[in-house]
Amino acid sequence: MIQVAAVILTDENGRILICKRAQGASCAHLWEMPGGKLEPGETPEQAAVRECQEELGVQVVLGGVYAKTEYSYPDKTIEFTFFNGRIVSGEPEMRVHEEMAWVLPSQLKEYEFCPADVGLVQKLAADRQMERVQMPHTAAQLIRILHENGHEAWAVGGCVRDSLLGKNPTDWDLCTSAKPEEVKACFSGVYRVLDTGLKHGTVTVLADKEIYEITTFRQESDYADHRRPQQVQFVSSVEEDLARRDFTINAMTMDVDGTIVDPFGGQQDLQDGILRCVGEPAKRFEEDGLRILRLVRFAATLGFSVEESTKKAAMEKRHILRWVAAERSIKELNAMLCGGYAAPVVAEYGLVLACLMPQIEPALTHPYSEDKTLWEHAADTLSDAEQNPLVRWAMLLRDVGKPYCGEGYRGHAEVSAQIAQEILHGLKLDKAGRNTICQLIRFHGVRPARDAVNVRRWMQLLGPEQLEYLVQIWRADAKVRGDSEEDLQAFCKELERCKEQDCWTVNQLAVTGGNLLTEGLAQPGPSTSRLLEWLLHEVVEGRVENTRQALLEQARKWSE
Repeated sequence: MIQVAAVILTDENGRILICKRAQGASCAHLWEMPGGKLEPGETPEQAAVRECQEELGVQVVLGGVYAKTEYSYPDKTIEFTFFNGRIVSGEPEMRVHEEMAWVLPSQLKEYEFCPADVGLVQKLAADRQMERVQMPHTAAQLIRILHENGHEAWAVGGCVRDSLLGKNPTDWDLCTSAKPEEVKACFSGVYRVLDTGLKHGTVTVLADKEIYEITTFRQESDYADHRRPQQVQFVSSVEEDLARRDFTINAMTMDVDGTIVDPFGGQQDLQDGILRCVGEPAKRFEEDGLRILRLVRFAATLGFSVEESTKKAAMEKRHILRWVAAERSIKELNAMLCGGYAAPVVAEYGLVLACLMPQIEPALTHPYSEDKTLWEHAADTLSDAEQNPLVRWAMLLRDVGKPYCGEGYRGHAEVSAQIAQEILHGLKLDKAGRNTICQLIRFHGVRPARDAVNVRRWMQLLGPEQLEYLVQIWRADAKVRGDSEEDLQAFCKELERCKEQDCWTVNQLAVTGGNLLTEGLAQPGPSTSRLLEWLLHEVVEGRVENTRQALLEQARKWSE
């Protein structure tokens, strides 16, 4: 029997440190927790502390034993003792291992661990995902007030899901057996109460500068437009209320003491990373088409797989998305695109997204390479783009014009920008956002030169914010193609200097329209603005210094 002590090191964000074994080591290139074998006379605690110092260069303080497990190799049996640990000094460095990473518990399943660690890692991922955050005081107080008045009350939906995933929910929605008028009576004189949705059983309570929606247990029926129920019936049990919800991971409630009501297996699906409809998937999607987009968004943000019958129903019922308001669609699409798992999800659900953006249909089948379509390639590039919706929209749509441009794709950037404008206008994205995305698409294929004049031209054309977005696209492109980033790095260095020292807008000129009028170099009206624009052009091109004397002298030459 060989004894091994390992440490589960967690940072302030709840991420866990894992290390990859070096070449030549047993189980080389597989991932593991920091730790190693006991030396003669050592306790497991002493071995764990020593190994962290030797392998990572850090001092740790151990908590209790997290788990003990045995694993039998063909020639030996190993007993593992896993401790929770906290770094008290030093920064982790690779002294023994080939690589290291801080990852969320839910991401552990993406890494290939040593055979002995697999069972432990599965347990760790599940247990750490299911750790509960404390319910906010005010939310708990609202529930207690309802309890004191003889009503059942729970936190429900997304706040419970996120709590079980170890996240800190921003919104806490409550459900209760109390009817809306009873809810109002419970909080009258205590908090401000708003009649925001009495027809559907919802009362809004403003408490401690936070907004809480409290909804009576209910059932819904007769969804005339695949979106809003025409009939709402109040029910007495929380289980009946949860039966109307979209996915099992959202169909759970939590009491102030952490008690969970989970009639549809949401906790197990959270542990397994599965998205599954409550009840019959086709019926759920027919009731509310937005649920199809929510499914895709959850897959992209949580990295969960979609249960087969749920996936099949989403594909079969995707036409219902046309009933969903554009304002609701764009919100879900923005969140989806910024998800950490957006790339594979966007690639897989192109047909679903085409119901909202029919202009992308040619890209779904247009070949990019022997094994990928143009749409799949565009989706792949999302993993290398910043999690900014403007940048990701530009990355996704920058080549949608290619199928319309014939061999060589000449002019595809402008065609793609026009198609993107049409798509985003239809989705009712704000005008500023649309224009930024289209500008990024127009210029995504232009490679930057590193000289000061070129940088000033870009700054004058796009401004610092849009140019930063374009740089992100250029950087992502370089990663995808495997190009050197030397020129881009030089461009970025010059860009930072330009921001601090150079002039690229009329407002930064050392003269104003008033100066030109006072000197008799211009007349009131459009001619003054035109003269300022010409002066800016000369400064950007480096032909005139941005000083009062030089600019007035140049203006005087032109007036003569």
